[in-house]
Amino acid sequence: MDSKDRLNGKLVIALGRTYRNAHRSSYELFREKGLTLSQFTVLELLYNRGEQTIQQIIDKVLSSSGNITVVVRNLEQLGLVIRRDNPEDRRSYLIGITQKGRELMDETFAKHMSNLAEAFSKLTTEEKEQVVSILKKLK
Repeated sequence: MDSKDRLNGKLVIALGRTYRNAHRSSYELFREKGLTLSQFTVLELLYNRGEQTIQQIIDKVLSSSGNITVVVRNLEQLGLVIRRDNPEDRRSYLIGITQKGRELMDETFAKHMSNLAEAFSKLTTEEKEQVVSILKKLK
């Protein structure tokens, strides 16, 4: 293993630790609300962007179709999302957030954003913008 390999390994570890630390407080919040991180992520997408197809959800939350199908089904059973026929494509469904889901997100989203603000409080706005710019290169 050469120094480039070691540096790549350190980068992956640093990214993973940063992600985990940024969500540490929110994991407890999600647990208190009876949600998993995946469920919160889907709810957050629907809360902020409106109805989505399963494929749009998969593309935006970067997860597998099998996992998202289970997540959506569980959210539906909890009464947090609703599935309806897609009028533009009869082969697919539109998934939307229910009033119950919206009320849960009204309580949870602001607290989650506060947790993220605390997690990244050591960085200046400029530093955050630089990190985002650098990470976008890895897409």
